[in-house]
Amino acid sequence: MIKRMMALALSLMLVLTACGGDSKKASEDGERKLTIYSNSLTSGRNEWMSKKAKDELDMDLEFVDAGGGDIFNRVLAEKGSPIADIVFGLDESMFFQLKDEDILVEYEPSWVKDVPEEAVIGDGYFYPLVEQRIFMIYNPEFVDVADVPEKWEDLATMENYQGKYRVPSDLAGGTNQKSVLSILLQYQDENGELDISQEGWDQVEAFLANGYKTPESENQDQNFKDGKVPISFTYISNVPKIEEEYGFKAEVINPSYGVITMREEIGIVNKGEDTKKELCQEFIDWFGSGEVQGEWAKEFGSLPVNEEALEKGAHERVKEIAKNTTPMNVDWNFVREHLSDWIEKVELDLY
Repeated sequence: MIKRMMALALSLMLVLTACGGDSKKASEDGERKLTIYSNSLTSGRNEWMSKKAKDELDMDLEFVDAGGGDIFNRVLAEKGSPIADIVFGLDESMFFQLKDEDILVEYEPSWVKDVPEEAVIGDGYFYPLVEQRIFMIYNPEFVDVADVPEKWEDLATMENYQGKYRVPSDLAGGTNQKSVLSILLQYQDENGELDISQEGWDQVEAFLANGYKTPESENQDQNFKDGKVPISFTYISNVPKIEEEYGFKAEVINPSYGVITMREEIGIVNKGEDTKKELCQEFIDWFGSGEVQGEWAKEFGSLPVNEEALEKGAHERVKEIAKNTTPMNVDWNFVREHLSDWIEKVELDLY
């Protein structure tokens, strides 16, 4: 109940941002407008999508842009009176929970034939757009290759890097959550608290306690470049962007157990009789197509799941990182069952 109330409060605080076209006119006719919730709208993505949808589909888009956990909580809080038409960017575990709550409707995109069969796990309720891999990175100007940690857990015990590796300041966003999950998933124990052994909880506590939480007054990527915090973590599509913007070359750490690999999914929100399913289907058929996803990949450095888009648009740097990292074997149903409780325990007991 407490978490639901917090989610509702968050829902009231988040701001709906209108982009593209005349939003007032779109609101009046209500025929070619969609409201999209996503955690994948930064760095100009929402402006790009809005303009392209207006130009090619004559469709007006409005967005709610926030971290993955915040978007997930808002969609849950609005279940009884949903605002969103489409949700995308959340991972498999979150989408499974939305499906369980009867928040999604069944559909099939026209481009599903271009997606590897093993990637389609949403039972017709959600489909993958891009693959994200979350991993540790280090700045080779300040970290000797002989001193590179082999896995996340090593960071807490390496004397040279106490207070010099980045840890999440909170767990509101999906990437921050995956830094903690990368450790927790190595310590699954049906007899442990929330199916995690005590050693696992101790490892997460030590990881958080000995790292560096970036204050709001500082920039985590600038800290990485300057060597103040030369070990960090990020997601695959962010690497080309920060390397170009800050002028460094990050080295990726690939633990023996692999890196968290999730897929950003897309689904249509169940709005009962008021659903805009046909319009949503039109948008998703367009946005997930090989052509548009290829352009999206080229513009924003994503790793498309659509094989046509992968061939057309993925950056060579992204392909290189994908080749040099090993996807972790993750049971997303197990994550779905425990994620909210894990996050609550970490935030209340381990920070």
